[in-house]
Amino acid sequence: MIENQKEFGKLTTEQFKSLIQKLPELRKEGSSLEEAVRNIPEDRFNEMLENDFYWALVYELSFVEHLALLLMALDKLEFLNSAKSSSDPTQYVLDSLESDDDFKWTGGWNGLFDKQDLVGLVYSLQRTILSIMIYQKTMQQLVEEVRQGMDDSLFDAVRLDRSIVAAPTIAARIAKAELRQDKHFFLRLRNAIKGPDQKHWESYKDLRFALFTLRDLGFNNLTDDQLVDLLVNQLKVYPDTFGAKKNLRKQYNQSKKINHLK
Repeated sequence: MIENQKEFGKLTTEQFKSLIQKLPELRKEGSSLEEAVRNIPEDRFNEMLENDFYWALVYELSFVEHLALLLMALDKLEFLNSAKSSSDPTQYVLDSLESDDDFKWTGGWNGLFDKQDLVGLVYSLQRTILSIMIYQKTMQQLVEEVRQGMDDSLFDAVRLDRSIVAAPTIAARIAKAELRQDKHFFLRLRNAIKGPDQKHWESYKDLRFALFTLRDLGFNNLTDDQLVDLLVNQLKVYPDTFGAKKNLRKQYNQSKKINHLK
């Protein structure tokens, strides 16, 4: 692979590597957010969040719409315009992630957003990133699959964010199960509410995110040697083992079968 050329559509090898290397930081920030919210005193917590606060409706939107709302809440429209007009928008965004500038929130675009809006949008994005790491699908795609009658996707979504039961698509399916007194459905829902098995999925999170990104960029025909070079040697999201080539080919082929909805 030749450096400084866009080997992956919109990304050079180094840019792809930089993106994947952000994943541990994103996971850490997600955990820090959850811990910070748990430690907020009850009176301040109730003052910040209104009684009707929830974010499940975001999962009914497309992933692009979700990101657009978050960027508006962060008042980043000017930043996006600057990135778009730069010689390399991807590098512009990656460089901004390294910035140490203090962020001061003032209500988002035209002051239209409340603190609870920002909390919900940030938390739901973190859940969506986790969904990509585990399932190679966004939370929005899981909801779309529920609309298509796929109960497995409903339980996968609930494992990552139990509050998604308030999303109309999920609530409607649960209502139907209630009317039918579907005991098997509610047994599976109860198990899903316990959350994901972290021990089972932990080692594959970064690999699945990398495969998701490759698929999103349209790279569906990499050779075995290219997979090993990229995922083992450069990104280091898979260990350098005897069976790496065979196992990566299996993971890669499975990833290509996933219908990636925008």
